[in-house]
Order: sequence, then C-alpha cells, then structure tokens
Amino acid sequence: MEGSAFSRGREGGLALRQTEGRSILQGQERKGVCFLQEKEKLGAGAGDQGGEGGVYSLGCGDSTGGQEEGCEGNRGWLEGVGLLALLCWQFQGLQLEREACLASNYALAKENLALRPRLEMGRAALAIKYQELREVAESCADKLQRLEESMHRWSPHCALGWLQAELEEAEQEAEEQMEQLLLGEQSLEAFLPAFQRGRALAHLRRTQAEKLQELLRRRERSVQPAAPTAAADPPKPSPPAAVLPTGAARGPPAVPRSLPPLDSRPVPPLKGSPGCPLGPAPLLSPRPSQPEPPHP
Repeated sequence: MEGSAFSRGREGGLALRQTEGRSILQGQERKGVCFLQEKEKLGAGAGDQGGEGGVYSLGCGDSTGGQEEGCEGNRGWLEGVGLLALLCWQFQGLQLEREACLASNYALAKENLALRPRLEMGRAALAIKYQELREVAESCADKLQRLEESMHRWSPHCALGWLQAELEEAEQEAEEQMEQLLLGEQSLEAFLPAFQRGRALAHLRRTQAEKLQELLRRRERSVQPAAPTAAADPPKPSPPAAVLPTGAARGPPAVPRSLPPLDSRPVPPLKGSPGCPLGPAPLLSPRPSQPEPPHP
C-alpha cells in the first residue's frame, strides 16, 4: 500500500513537471516567434525607406554592408535560439521519461523487497521437504534390503536346508548315544529316554523335509508350462477289439423258441479300426427263452 501510494505521488509530480516544462517551452517558442515578427516588420520598414527599387532582405536595405552583416547575425542568432529551445524541450522530455522509469523501478523494487520474506520462507520449507524426502528414501532402501534378506533367509529352500541339517544332527546324536551305550559309557536308564527323544526329533524333521520337498515339486510343476506330448509322440495303432452288435448293448433280445443250427446262422460283420486285422468272431451261445407274461 505504501509503495502504491508513493508511486502515485511520484507519477503526479512527474505529470506536473511535464506540464510545467511544456508551458515553459511554449512560452519560449512564442517569444521567439514574436521576436522574428518584430524583426520582419523592422526589415520591411527599412526597405520602404530605401527607395522604389529597394530589395527585401530581412529588414536590411542595400545602403551599407554593415547593416547586411547585422541582419545575417540576427538571423543566425534566431536560428540558434530556436534550435536551443527545441533541444531544451527534448532534453526535458527525456528527463521526465527517466524520472518515470526510476519511479517505476523504485516501486517494483519495494514490491520485490516486500515479497522477499515470503520467498525465504518458501525456500526454507522446500529445503525441509527435500531433507524429509531424503530420509524417507534412505529408510525405504534400508527396509527393502532387510526384506530381501528376510525373504532369502526364510524362503522354502532355506527352510528345507535347515530341516535337513537338523535331521543330520539328530541322527548323528543318536549314533553317538548308541556308541556310548555299546562302549558302556552310558547306562541303559539314561540312554532310553535320550535315544527316544532323538529318534522322535529325527522322524519329525524327516517328515517335515519330505512334505516340504513335495510342496516345492508341486510348485515347480505348476510354474513350468505343460509340454505338448501328444503332438510330439507318433500315433500308436490301437489293439483289435471285438465289437458286439448293437442289440447286445441295449439288452438281451427276445430269442425265438426254435433256433436254427449254429452253422446255418449268418455271422454279423465286425467293426474295427482301419488298418488293423480282424480277429476271429466270438460265438454267442443261445440263451433259454424266457416265458412271456400273460396278457390280461
């Protein structure tokens, strides 16, 4: 607010100075114009007094050379005054522009200085955030490393190795106890409970290792894609098979009371796979006729 009020005051002062400079220049121009008009009038009166054949030469007749030199000097002086007035006006305009630029720069500088604390606070907050981000990244990397170590340590393969090592240790301990018993270094009363515990632990570890191995094999089979074995192996010929008539599949047909001899009956054709030899047709023995239920 103070900067804006100051800038408005500066702009008002600059406008006032510009107005004063313009009025001064206009007054100087008017004075120069009046001076030129008076000189022309004086030159015209001197020409009329010089005679009928007088020649107009800026208020100076052809009477003497001194008057001509005076007229030329006055003309040069007037031109110099006009040029000086023009240069003064331009200089004052440039001066006013310079002051306006300085005032705007001053207002911008004050505004920037007013915003500087906010900028410093933002930089400090950003530095704190970067520090927190660095700490979080380091913590995340540490946790990832510990997770990888834990996964490697507690993986199924590592557990299987641990179980196998425990099994070997239990068996070794049982063998040592047996040797101590055979050498008489350990009594039977102390041997039996320790040996029983060792064998139970060995059996438990062996069972756990076998179950874990089976689980790992199943997982490996599920991961590996099933190979197309049917397309790789050549087709094998199927063995010949005797196909029964369609009536036999449905059920025993009604056998007539009197059957012709077996040699006179036609043998039904057998169906087999193409390219396979047909075996001997099986002979069907006649079944005894069943009595039909009486009709009502």
